[in-house]
Amino acid sequence: MNKSVLVIIALATTALLSSHPAQAYDGPWCGVYSIAPGGAVEKCDYRDFESCRMDVVAGNRGFCRQNGYYQGNAAAYAPRHRKARRHREG
Repeated sequence: MNKSVLVIIALATTALLSSHPAQAYDGPWCGVYSIAPGGAVEKCDYRDFESCRMDVVAGNRGFCRQNGYYQGNAAAYAPRHRKARRHREG
């Protein structure tokens, strides 16, 4: 009994630690849709606000919001290091 519980815990731990995050956060914009009273679904694969808005306006009840998990091209937003200027003595 004890061995089976330990095996199950070991398998669950391995599954949790080795899993990759879901691909739910692919784009910078998310559409949040109402599916039932008190229920909602989030779809985060919109590349711009307009495509999200068009999907919401097309009959899906909901709203658009920015994706807080989207990292995008992080290198494009990294601070650039400037070369130090040499001052002339004169």
